[in-house]
Amino acid sequence: MTLQLLSLTLAYDDTRFFGSVMFTDPAHPDDKSATVLVDHADEPPWFRLTNVDPTAQDPTAPAMAEADRIMRFLLRYTPDRIGRTQADFPQP
Repeated sequence: MTLQLLSLTLAYDDTRFFGSVMFTDPAHPDDKSATVLVDHADEPPWFRLTNVDPTAQDPTAPAMAEADRIMRFLLRYTPDRIGRTQADFPQP
């Protein structure tokens, strides 16, 4: 399954954040969008993901895997937004 990013919304304060990532399936544009909620966590990887679809909580579900990849990318390049440093986000 190939997903296309539809929307990414994050709200920050000095050390915490929350938001959502929405995806659409270009092969099925009329289907309901996949939505993953993002919340701050106090330990690596510094965020929690929850799929709005209760049957798709598996981290390997396409929307969960893509949301994880996006969040790791964003936080690696903006760690100061959540009170972290580059050392908290080692390169793979």
